[in-house]
Amino acid sequence: MKRILTFIVAAVVPLALSAQDWQDARYFTENNYLGTARTLGMGNAVTAIGGDPGAVGFNPAGSAVAGYSQIVISPGFTLSTTRAAGVFSPGLASGTGTGDVVNTQYGRFALPNFGVIFTLNNGRRSGWKRSSFGLMVNSTNNYTDRIVGAGVNDDNSYAASLATSAEGYTESVLGSESWWYDGSDLSHMPKWIDMAGYRSGMFNGIPGGGNRYQAVTEVRDAAGNCWLAAPLFQKYGQQTTGSKYDILFNWAANYNDIFYVGVNVGVTTVLYGMTEYFQEMPENPDDFPDIVYTDGTVARFNSLQMKHNYSLRGAGAYVKVGVLWRPVGGLRLAAAFQSPTLMSFTARQAYAGEVLLTGKSINPSTTPEDSWSYGMTQPLRLNAGVAYSFGQVAVLSADYEMVNYGSIRYRGVGSGSTPGYLEDANLDIKDALGFAHQLRVGAEVKPIPALSIRAGYNLTSYGQKNWLEADWSLTPLTPQEKWSLVKHSASLGVGYSFGSFFLDAAARVRFSPTEYIVPYQYYTYQTFTDKHPDTSVITPEIAFQSRFVDIILTAGWRF
Repeated sequence: MKRILTFIVAAVVPLALSAQDWQDARYFTENNYLGTARTLGMGNAVTAIGGDPGAVGFNPAGSAVAGYSQIVISPGFTLSTTRAAGVFSPGLASGTGTGDVVNTQYGRFALPNFGVIFTLNNGRRSGWKRSSFGLMVNSTNNYTDRIVGAGVNDDNSYAASLATSAEGYTESVLGSESWWYDGSDLSHMPKWIDMAGYRSGMFNGIPGGGNRYQAVTEVRDAAGNCWLAAPLFQKYGQQTTGSKYDILFNWAANYNDIFYVGVNVGVTTVLYGMTEYFQEMPENPDDFPDIVYTDGTVARFNSLQMKHNYSLRGAGAYVKVGVLWRPVGGLRLAAAFQSPTLMSFTARQAYAGEVLLTGKSINPSTTPEDSWSYGMTQPLRLNAGVAYSFGQVAVLSADYEMVNYGSIRYRGVGSGSTPGYLEDANLDIKDALGFAHQLRVGAEVKPIPALSIRAGYNLTSYGQKNWLEADWSLTPLTPQEKWSLVKHSASLGVGYSFGSFFLDAAARVRFSPTEYIVPYQYYTYQTFTDKHPDTSVITPEIAFQSRFVDIILTAGWRF
């Protein structure tokens, strides 16, 4: 499953159109709930629990369960540990070029939850006895991650992939055209990443070659054919930061301590940042021949790097309605419905290329920062829960949540029509994605009234139904493939009450499936409108698996 293909996406489509595909649509729609330490410790299986401010995001009716007001703040820490192993010469039958195994760790502090709930008693002994109003901020995803893959490739190079992508454009266009060219002549519209590669010296024109290019890592024969000069050490790195939050304006009411109803007006915010780079250098510098430039300069290749910065900011709104029912004894049943979320995003990105040579100095090339905006309609969510309390000693709970990722739709901003590239992405979403399901279970035990011990478990399906093949055909995923994409998490927590004050702590471990990155591809050129990946050249592939540890400490006051 290829979740992260940002380097490829950026190289396949024009700069202003990059990164809006079916995978990103799912990635920025997914929720990995945090909340308070109590809800996290119980595996977020709290739809039918209520009473805790962190449960408001799952079921708005839950805020009316408690007979007191509350204020909470929950600082947290997330640590990602990623193991990456790549194959850097997959096209060679000899099997050489297998990459290193690289383990990386990256941690960030955050504030995944804070807010206040005010409870108002109506003074009635029956009927609508109590109502509550609240403002709560809950983190619904954390984008902390770092991935590094490295290995030796004696088959192809990143610089050569850019050279194939730039084929057909003149050197004057690649070297001198304005970054902001606003005409309609396709021959003046190379991708910015190709322009940065040419201007930083990653590839140069072949004399008399008809707008074909040779990479600084290649040699050329008399017929103009190019191939890798010698084995390269290659390294890919990616670091992501940011979070997704729901700001909740809550109202709920209590009928006879039996039936509860509530509404959230939710504002979703997304703040995401990603930096990635690709480096290559000679495995043995003596194996690389001299490069003779047209001005007579003789140089030798040392290293190159292409860096890509991408950021995304988004905001949207939805409405969520929930109910909770206590039919008998300790049994609680609950359900909640969340409307589609109407989101607006603004993305920014830029590239920076640099080549280091012995005997020649070439200035690095950095593109301006481009920005563009688009809309997205994220799908509705349904969740249901059941819980059973054994007096004041223990409670068991289970939740089910369903979302149809196949209903995600990109759209234009404002009153403008949806651009064609977003319509194409919508077709891919419809073909590739479908329903995803999450099962959450949790438990809380109180050995003494002031002390609570908690545990929880989550199982989340990915929601992909088909592979999108290179020839645009669809191949359904087998049950085994769907199961290989399932995510698991387990949590533990503890809490202690000091009269009106309480302190909770929880830790969760999230296990992600193995995913893949293909840092670059070669391209074939027929015309400016017929340029596509060359599937005959098999480029490096990095397999990685991440594990995340979330730790939350909640301090609260009941009044």
